[in-house]
Amino acid sequence: MKQESRFDPRAVSNVGAAGLTQIMPRTAVGLGMRNIFLPAYVEHAGDLLAQEGRLRGKALRLIDGMTPENMRTRALRARTLMQESLAVRRKRAELYERYRRELLTRAKDDRLDPEKAVSYGLRYFAAQLKRQKGDISLALAAYNAGPHRVNRYGGIPPFEETVCFRNSVLAFYRGYLLRVTGTRRLR
Repeated sequence: MKQESRFDPRAVSNVGAAGLTQIMPRTAVGLGMRNIFLPAYVEHAGDLLAQEGRLRGKALRLIDGMTPENMRTRALRARTLMQESLAVRRKRAELYERYRRELLTRAKDDRLDPEKAVSYGLRYFAAQLKRQKGDISLALAAYNAGPHRVNRYGGIPPFEETVCFRNSVLAFYRGYLLRVTGTRRLR
């Protein structure tokens, strides 16, 4: 919770995760949370996020494949794709900002209830830990990026946010262990 929300029960991420344990709306529904604010435009925002990533990925692949012979053509196409990606990002950011604003001012959502957020967040993390056969690093990556991405990459996804999340949570964990047991490792 320290890393996810800085202990703010009303925290909302720039992709719609909410509450102390930063649960995504669809994940919350899948966990059985009953009151989840999920307007139709949130799915569209998620589609835009995926589109943004695809456009950026295509642009980067064009740049990676540049040769002196194709440099001009590929650079122009990569520039166009990056501009399209940025336009999609702006639309996506507007939708998620609208979601954050409406969630905090008008909606009733169980993710903003600290007791429910902790209970369901713990349940979700325990499920990821079990799914990853006790590997806390993979469970943290699955919690942050989604279990499908851990499966797709066969380990921790190569996303800066996910790697930093995993490292920060493990550092907090070791700090708590030191306070409680006098050592940074479990015996």
